[in-house]
Amino acid sequence: MKVCLIGEVFVDVSLRTKQTQTKMRLGGIVHAARALWAMEIPYSVGYFAPSYLDRHIESYLNAHDCEEIIKLGNVDGAPNVFLIEEVKEVANQGYTLILGDEATYDYNESAFEKLRQISFSDGLLFAGNFDISISAWKLSIEKLHVDVTNRISSVDDLERITTKISTLFVSTSSPLFKNTFKNNFEDFSSLFQKYCDQLVLKENRGGSRAIDYGSGTTAIAASQTRPIVHSVGVGDVYNVAYIVRIQQLSQNLAMTYSSWVAAEYASTTYPDDFKTNVARINNSQISELKALGGVYIPWESRKAINVYIAAPDFNFVDTSPIDEVANSLEYHNFSPRRPIKENGQMEENADKTRRQQIFSTDMVLLDSCQILVAVLIYNDPGTLIEIGLASARGLPVFVYDPFSIANNCMLTELPDLVSSDLDELIAEIFIATSKLQNIE
Repeated sequence: MKVCLIGEVFVDVSLRTKQTQTKMRLGGIVHAARALWAMEIPYSVGYFAPSYLDRHIESYLNAHDCEEIIKLGNVDGAPNVFLIEEVKEVANQGYTLILGDEATYDYNESAFEKLRQISFSDGLLFAGNFDISISAWKLSIEKLHVDVTNRISSVDDLERITTKISTLFVSTSSPLFKNTFKNNFEDFSSLFQKYCDQLVLKENRGGSRAIDYGSGTTAIAASQTRPIVHSVGVGDVYNVAYIVRIQQLSQNLAMTYSSWVAAEYASTTYPDDFKTNVARINNSQISELKALGGVYIPWESRKAINVYIAAPDFNFVDTSPIDEVANSLEYHNFSPRRPIKENGQMEENADKTRRQQIFSTDMVLLDSCQILVAVLIYNDPGTLIEIGLASARGLPVFVYDPFSIANNCMLTELPDLVSSDLDELIAEIFIATSKLQNIE
């Protein structure tokens, strides 16, 4: 087996936050290259990049056992630098491609011909601003796989790829998914049948689904959801792991393997550590890894999970930590419920009738929720009482403590989790939701 990676090389710059330092590394198709290197699969690269990156790309890929490094075209007018606000994809990651609209592409015909002379069993094309139709038909590849990335926003864009696609990879965070997914996977997958043999939908921390159009079978696989170091390029790693393993395994087992490799990539930014962890996976039986379980929550079913946000969500308080939680839940398609926003804020001199009304409507809302998340901005009595009420009712209770003020033992020991890390909170919500669905 030999794989060809086609696409752009970027510089990923993860911006500094309260939890993370600034980090810069080669991205784009280099994420997939790291995975093939870690799995010890022969591979080559056909890339597009600005000329100032060429020596860095050559040096890095040579050090990671790339057999042929061929520049297919030069990028002018833009540095191919991504600024990334939020590396863990707790919510929207805030990607900014510097001068992205100014980029132009010069295609090297002789480089395409050189790559065409090499025989590959599989090619993985990451859609970019370059002409994907040119890149697809000029290569000598038995099986072409395509990741739509963020560059393809409609099904019609796939018409430009005249070669039949073996596997089409789509993520729930991609514009193509957001623009076309309506109610269920069946309707969504039917849109792509004429373009590819298989469709793989990566559902972030909620697992993945795939359909084989030839057999008509649909497979699902759990994700290995846990607190992570980053999520940049993790989907690319999933892709190549799937391409490698689908040669010998069923869709389900190939997806299971891919989820484990992707989880290891998300756990570190150090390639050598990643390779060591992949070797450990490769020495395990895939069936045993599958038996360990994981999290599978289809995108469309998450909307039914109402998450009660207990917090001092008042108009005289800085509610930005509450907004962060709500935005994160919405990004992952859960339904955050903010009682004060929905039922109103009690006036300072409210009478007994008004107080009873607010209390009753909040309790009705709590009854309709499956999970409670408390946001500790300060020791608000209402928030603390709601934590106790939800716990007594048997709901999963998680406390987001951004300022690390929880020290009372009743507050630290009663909830299922108290954390100042929003990524850890979201991971636990996925795990809890998976357990709730299994019970039902």
